[in-house]
Amino acid sequence: MANAPPIEPLPWSGPHREARDDPRDTRTWGKREDSALVLRDVNRCSVRPTDLITHRGYAVLVTDTRGWIGGQKEGFFFHQTRYLSRFGVKIDGADPSFVSANAVDHHFLTAYHLASSPAGRAAGPEPDDADGTGGEIAGKAIELQINTFVGDGLHIDLIVTNHALTETAVTVTLSVAADFADLTEAQLGSRRQNAPVERLWAAGEPSSGEIPRGELTLRYTHPDLQLATRFQIEGGDALTDAGDALACELALKPHEPRIIELDLVPVFEGQAADPFYGRDGAFAQDASAPSARRRWLEGCARLGADNAVVQAAWDQAVSDLASLQLLDGPGEEPFMVVAGVPNYTGIFGRDAFVTSLQTAALTPATLRGSLQAVSRWNATTTDDHFDAEPGKVLHQRQRGPLARLGLTPFLHYYGDHSTPALFLLAAAADLAHTGDLDAFRSLRDKLLGTLAWMEGNADERGFYAYQTRSSQGLKNQSWKDSGDAVLYPDGRMVQDPIAMANVQGLVHAGKQAIALAFAAAGENERAATLLEEARALKGRFNASFWMPEERTFAIALDPRGEQVRTVASDPGACLAYGIIDDGKARAVAERLFEEDMFTGWGIRTLSGRHPAFNPFAYHLGSVWPSPNAIIAFGLKRYGFVDAMHAVASGLFSVSQIFDLDRLPEVFGGHPRDARHPHPGLYPGACSPQAWSAGAVIFLVDTMLGLRPLAPRSTLVVDPALPTWLPAVTLDHVRVGGSYASLRFRRDKSGYTEVEVIDDGGLHIVRPAAAVVPGVDRVAAGLRAAVTPAEAITLAGRARSI
Repeated sequence: MANAPPIEPLPWSGPHREARDDPRDTRTWGKREDSALVLRDVNRCSVRPTDLITHRGYAVLVTDTRGWIGGQKEGFFFHQTRYLSRFGVKIDGADPSFVSANAVDHHFLTAYHLASSPAGRAAGPEPDDADGTGGEIAGKAIELQINTFVGDGLHIDLIVTNHALTETAVTVTLSVAADFADLTEAQLGSRRQNAPVERLWAAGEPSSGEIPRGELTLRYTHPDLQLATRFQIEGGDALTDAGDALACELALKPHEPRIIELDLVPVFEGQAADPFYGRDGAFAQDASAPSARRRWLEGCARLGADNAVVQAAWDQAVSDLASLQLLDGPGEEPFMVVAGVPNYTGIFGRDAFVTSLQTAALTPATLRGSLQAVSRWNATTTDDHFDAEPGKVLHQRQRGPLARLGLTPFLHYYGDHSTPALFLLAAAADLAHTGDLDAFRSLRDKLLGTLAWMEGNADERGFYAYQTRSSQGLKNQSWKDSGDAVLYPDGRMVQDPIAMANVQGLVHAGKQAIALAFAAAGENERAATLLEEARALKGRFNASFWMPEERTFAIALDPRGEQVRTVASDPGACLAYGIIDDGKARAVAERLFEEDMFTGWGIRTLSGRHPAFNPFAYHLGSVWPSPNAIIAFGLKRYGFVDAMHAVASGLFSVSQIFDLDRLPEVFGGHPRDARHPHPGLYPGACSPQAWSAGAVIFLVDTMLGLRPLAPRSTLVVDPALPTWLPAVTLDHVRVGGSYASLRFRRDKSGYTEVEVIDDGGLHIVRPAAAVVPGVDRVAAGLRAAVTPAEAITLAGRARSI
């Protein structure tokens, strides 16, 4: 393979070229030369420096840096409801001295505190006791370790150890409260719903060994909400209710730890959610969920990268994705992810589909689970409060107090125009990865319903414009969903209805992808109709959105059908969705890399020349890893491999700046220069966040060019490794029921060789282009769509490896 001649591109491949230096292309993308990524010896940035956050599924714990709860935004939240609004511990009525606290795992927080010995305090200061605590032996005698495990409820181990020379006794008091605020209320610091909290204490029968037990219930008396917090405490020598705290008396022998166990059981909609973990983090319940997570991990592809930065980012992303698995659904729980911690722990259809599409090469399990979990909420009726219409796909489902009381529309909300097209893409991609026609056919009626909704909501120009019908709905209903995300070049807000460029691209990609899936299922007439609709949409889009003097596409069309001529990142996503004519693609790519757009870390959401530009605004100048990874896919798709490498280099470089090598939801849009040693952070960004973890996987996938065709037992590969990633091994890549292992190496000429370690019985081929043969570059969207048998003609157009 090292001396293999270049392969001529296929006629439909557009401007794609092989992954080698092109002497005709003298542009240095982003005005930066690719260089080796090295692990930086720098102090890392913490995304939320004042918080410690642990989580599992719907449960999120937010504390201050000492492990205490008392601030406005802190608490233990379950289904966006705050079941613990105050938590702190005192020793003999005094605050212990803080030592350290940190999250040692996604679900596990540990903290250390110290207090002086009562015996030492009684004896008075020693001659060398400058602070009057009885010297270090007595002054630091009482160690309090607090281990907290998050899973449905909370399990807390308070381990009290006497390091003094003599026996002593202490009283440990646990200050606890619950206010049952909605997550949004906690974040904003104001309440829209409130009710008294009833406090009930009951002493329990001692457990084996005569260990005292008790249960404190804090019941919310709101007539329309069945909410309560149960604290089940066990340990010590005596337990009492101290009014606003639980008190535990302990007799402590020297160096003998005593454990107080506290379980927080949230009661949600009248149902108790027992803590998943017990003492020392052991499984307190049936271990099916951790086993399911282990199965998820065991089914993942495994990366071996000849670059420590890439490897660290990949490993952290896989760990984050495992922790974010929601396991939501009846019966056999499907895998899907919560969108991000701590803000987005409900079901978010758009985020689940984007993440599962980005990570399908890692494992298609999350893709299948997302389809199962989200599609069961597809709208069947019209309800303006929820922006629901038959065929629309769930944007988000929140179950906090505000949603359940009807004070927001988010109990099951449909105000997003990206999610329906992503549903089509996800269904097609699932078939491409698994070959499971039965699963695809089980979604047929819902897919047809979504397609019917699309056609019923196209405007007179044939575009897909959004406008909320809900009095409390989202104004902007694409991925840029903040209220001020869509502005004219002079900074004025664009009113609805708005036809966003990226929504048109997604519909184009979704129709192409699902057309080919229908063809694979034998519905060729339907497939032909959908492909023609996609082709026509592409023609209309290029005619109506193109701005030749700006050398890019308008971000949107306004209510009058006129271009919103703001320069933003959205046309980069349109490259990924294949809706841009080949003759316009280079101009779009080059525009994305001008100084007002490319920071060196990534591509901004909004041009730095726009009057509303702010590097710390959500969609007005910040940098998002996930959309950047989608743009990187689009750049490679149209043949701009060096540009794709520049985006990947920026994101992997910036991953070293953040704690745990983890890309946050969004970061600042400052340029990468001497004045800005790091780009800054978006205040309140989620970390971990599913999209951003998925972006790491998708960047590697894009560089390796993996395209599964499970119905044909085929894996197409089209790798293009950069100089800073000379070799990669990917084991356990699933296509259908088979698994393959591959080794990729970049040679001195820039050509990436492929060695098949284990083909798993698959046909592994390398085409002449980055796309699978088909109609109009059918690797449309985030992942290659399924290609029907009649469209796959690999012979003579690809070679086996």
